[in-house]
Amino acid sequence: MDKAINGMLCSTFLLTLGMISGCNLSKKEEPFQVDTTKYLHSIGYIDPSEARLNKGFKVCDEERINQYYNPKEATYSKGKNGLRNFILQNYKNEGYQDSGYLTIRFVINCEGQAGRYVIHENNLELVPTKLNPKMVAQLFDLTTQLKRWNPNIIFDKPSDSYMFLTYRIEDGEIMEILP
Repeated sequence: MDKAINGMLCSTFLLTLGMISGCNLSKKEEPFQVDTTKYLHSIGYIDPSEARLNKGFKVCDEERINQYYNPKEATYSKGKNGLRNFILQNYKNEGYQDSGYLTIRFVINCEGQAGRYVIHENNLELVPTKLNPKMVAQLFDLTTQLKRWNPNIIFDKPSDSYMFLTYRIEDGEIMEILP
């Protein structure tokens, strides 16, 4: 009998708690106010006015540039191995001693053309730093020579999308190319 009473009390308590919680959840309060004048773009936005090699580069839909999360479609035309082979065959370590991550972000438009490049430099602990400018320039130049990209396909339609290449560098040597 004690178990039945305890079960009934527990059920009543949970039901009451649920009703109280439900009342609180039904309020239409916004816990965080979003400043729509401050955040005009998505998190990965590349500002055309600050991007490199943007002159003459056109996207198909300025209002909808998708993220790179669809790697099956938004890829280099010669595949990951073709990309890696091109970079590694053409990169020359000219005495660089730097270690870190060099990330080059850009847009692939719906026609498979790349543009709007930005560069991010970090040390191996992912703290922003400055890497050897000649090494950065060489890798940027090689990256921009990758001309033929496959556009991202969204709902069976070629679409603009963001892309990035990150070079993991140790003592001036490329250890890995991501993604």
